[in-house]
Amino acid sequence: MGATLSDELALVPWWTTFVLISTYLFGSCIGSFLNVVIYRVPAGKSVVHPGSACPQCNHPIAWYDNLPVVSWFVLRGQCRHCKAPFSFRYAAVELFVGLLAVGLVYRYGLNTLSVSHFVAASIMVVIAGIDHDSFLIDDRMTLSLAVTGLLTQLAQAYETGAPVWQGPLYALAAGLGAFGLLWFIGRMASQIAGEEAMGGGDAPLFGAIVILLGPAAIPLVLLLTGIQGMLFWLLLRSRGGVGQHEIEHEDGWTPSDRHLPMGLFLVLAAIELQLGGSAVVDAYLDFVATLI
Repeated sequence: MGATLSDELALVPWWTTFVLISTYLFGSCIGSFLNVVIYRVPAGKSVVHPGSACPQCNHPIAWYDNLPVVSWFVLRGQCRHCKAPFSFRYAAVELFVGLLAVGLVYRYGLNTLSVSHFVAASIMVVIAGIDHDSFLIDDRMTLSLAVTGLLTQLAQAYETGAPVWQGPLYALAAGLGAFGLLWFIGRMASQIAGEEAMGGGDAPLFGAIVILLGPAAIPLVLLLTGIQGMLFWLLLRSRGGVGQHEIEHEDGWTPSDRHLPMGLFLVLAAIELQLGGSAVVDAYLDFVATLI
């Protein structure tokens, strides 16, 4: 892995600041676009046309009312024309993706590796948002993540000087194994529970994440997903649980407050490992130990 941005630019802090601010601004703009994708893809709408508009009055949103994060606070979270409220999640996603871009550039440096990781993280943010809203994972997004994961492995091989074929081949094999492992766990859990315990998109998503992060991520992602899923469920169960439960799938299935959008927590674990590696797991284990 190449030197981090902090190492490369330690002698020119003004340039470091400029790069990180530029990275944040770029990332928050991408976050604004991801909001559109999360909203429109499940509805079968184009993510390009028409432009952004108020969902209540359909009035087009001007560019100066569509500035990432800033416009939400300037407009106090509402439409300039009809005063309909805009969810704070729009600003939160923009802020999160902007900071995510900064974190990835800071860790990996200005290179193809940080770019490929950011593309993968952006895809995962969309997957998590859609899963939260609908308890569904778009297979096209999962496939895009798997392909981006292979490209990330190639970029890592290039940056480290490793054989080009080695990382992608091992990651692909591990991804297939991870898919099979989680699929088997889901089948066993369903038989024990007497009902569907895991959605059909979770195992493929886990496989794509392992392709991105490599074989060592299998136990780490499972551990973080389990810990965080349980913690969030315990914290939010009195408020109806995690995710949007006022939905009904085509087969008539409706999630209850006992159900978790597992894709959301798989993505959360993956992004944490992108940013912090195994140190994130150590921090969570220390935190859980203080609760026991």
